[in-house]
Order: sequence, then structure tokens, then C-alpha cells
Amino acid sequence: LLPPLLLLLLQLSVLAQRALGFEFIMNVQRKCIYEEIKAGNIVVGDYSAVHHDTEVEQYLHIRVDDPYGNPVHEKATTATGTFAFTAAHEGEYRACFMMQAANNEPPNVRVRLDWKVGVAATDWASIAKKEHLDSLTVELRRLEDGIRQVYADILEMQNREQQMRDVSEVTNARVAWYSVYALIVCIVSGVWQIWYLR
Repeated sequence: LLPPLLLLLLQLSVLAQRALGFEFIMNVQRKCIYEEIKAGNIVVGDYSAVHHDTEVEQYLHIRVDDPYGNPVHEKATTATGTFAFTAAHEGEYRACFMMQAANNEPPNVRVRLDWKVGVAATDWASIAKKEHLDSLTVELRRLEDGIRQVYADILEMQNREQQMRDVSEVTNARVAWYSVYALIVCIVSGVWQIWYLR
């Protein structure tokens, strides 16, 4: 039986690893996938494209843009490949796959994209070789990085919660003052009607 602390660390490490796998049929000439990424995160993506029916590799054009529309990776006429970058800006990154349709027919291509962000994108095997680490030390480092990422996410959520609380308090104060003004207008209007009808 695992001790509760080790079990908790394993669960946190699973939560900290964000790896998204997409597989879709390219039945249009352009298809894009969006991912919200924080600044400073490492991003790695592996992609491949094959014909849906024959499993023959198909060439396509890929372009990955940052939140401002600047390309961080672009490659034409490729069937498989990898892109890797460190996010310079926080925001929504976009990976677009494009194909030229032959004879105005929609392409029938299956595209697979494995998009890894943060701890999931770290190559732990190369780190272990470079620093001569045993498997237990590598696993502990991976868990430590996962915990750091979870801690950073919790701090960010607390910051967002505080911002939402501030907005809520300001809105509540405005609604309260609006209610007071509306009540005063109703009272003044009622007094004026009583006075006018006498």
C-alpha cells in the first residue's frame, strides 16, 4: 500500500501534465486548433497526416501562431513533423492545418496532433542522461515540477478569484446606490403626486 502523501503526489503529477491529443478528418481546406497557454510554458507538438482510406502519407501545410498572429512555427509540404517553442506571450495559440484540394474535392485526410504543454512537454529521458540521474531521482524531479505547476495554477486561480470578488463588490455597491436613488425618486414622485392632487 502506498503512503497517502505519495499517492497525493502522484495524483498531483497527473493533474499537472497537460497533454492533448487530437485526431480529426480534414474534410475542409483549413482546420485550426486553439489552446490557451501561459507565458513561459514549453510547448511541444507532434503531428502526422495520412489519407483516411488508404493510410498513405499526405502532405499539408502547418502554421502555429501566437495570440497576436505572429507565426512561431510554419512548415509547408510535410506529412509528419514536430514543433517546439517557449510561449513568449500568454493567450490563445493556434495551430492551423491547410491542404490544397485536388479538382475542387474536399481532402479526405486524417490528421493527428499531440500537443503537450508545461511539465508534459519536458523530455525527462534526455535530462536523466545529461545529469546522470537514476529513475527514482527523475521521477521525483518530475513530481516536483508537477507540484510547482499545480501551485502556480492555484496562485493564479486565487488571483482571479480576488479580481472577481473585487468586481462583484463594486457591482453590489453600485446596485445598492441605484436602489437608494430609485427609492428616493419613488418617494419624491409619490409626495409630488399627493401634493398635486390636493
